[in-house]
Amino acid sequence: MRETLPMFLNLCARSHVSAWRVAVLGLLMAGAALLGGCATQTQRAAEMGSGATLSTQQTDVLKRVQLRLELAEGYYQRGQFTVALEEVNKALAEKSDFVPAYTMRALIYTALNDTAKAEANYREALRLSPDNPDALHNYGWFLCQQRRYPDSFVQFNKALAIQNYRYPVRTYLALGVCQYRAGDLAASEGTLKKGFALDPGNPALSTNLAVVLDRMGKPKEALFYIARVNSGQYASAQSLWVGILIARKAGNAMDAALWTNQLVQRFPDSREAIAAQQGKFDDSALLNY
Repeated sequence: MRETLPMFLNLCARSHVSAWRVAVLGLLMAGAALLGGCATQTQRAAEMGSGATLSTQQTDVLKRVQLRLELAEGYYQRGQFTVALEEVNKALAEKSDFVPAYTMRALIYTALNDTAKAEANYREALRLSPDNPDALHNYGWFLCQQRRYPDSFVQFNKALAIQNYRYPVRTYLALGVCQYRAGDLAASEGTLKKGFALDPGNPALSTNLAVVLDRMGKPKEALFYIARVNSGQYASAQSLWVGILIARKAGNAMDAALWTNQLVQRFPDSREAIAAQQGKFDDSALLNY
């Protein structure tokens, strides 16, 4: 599997994006496109600042700013980064302390390969709101993408330490992925299992755990986790491919044959299906984990 992350993921800011949409350790690069790319969210007014009651005028400003940010997010998701940036800048012109706008602008600058400006916006978001879990999470993922792993761990752990944090599963997933990338497989296993304990139905956690355990020489345990994914509605070409590889290592010919058949029938045009049909189970383009 590629030295990237897999199939499902937005490791970043959109609060209502379910955690399973995060990458898998070695499947697809989720980076900016898991994390595909990180998306932002429109938060409730109470999450924006002190929590004080807003005046009618402040409420109107907030509504306009939130609308600008929603437009920016839409443009961002369509790859129209310049237009997205214009909308964010208009939002900040009306409300300069709007933390989600800085996070969104950081995502846009990351997509534009301007990492200096991206980091500056993350830092400004956290200056304004040091305990904002979405900003901490997104900044952690940004640092992970930059291979600044120890720094990314700090941000993720800060987010996880916040009382009543609503989305710990996505952060456990992101942290586990980054620990894997840093080469600390034992830490990655422990982190991903914490996330799994909170959300055992999360296919990204199960797939990532399977990859880590397989890498650690535990194919039978890995088989347990990947089987959970491949027997459910979130099975994909990537998860089936991972399952095939692990089953072959575990000497489980039955599951290997079952998943190969599913892969070819359900995803006949995928690279994985083509490789399976050709017997290329050691294809370096697909086996980089």
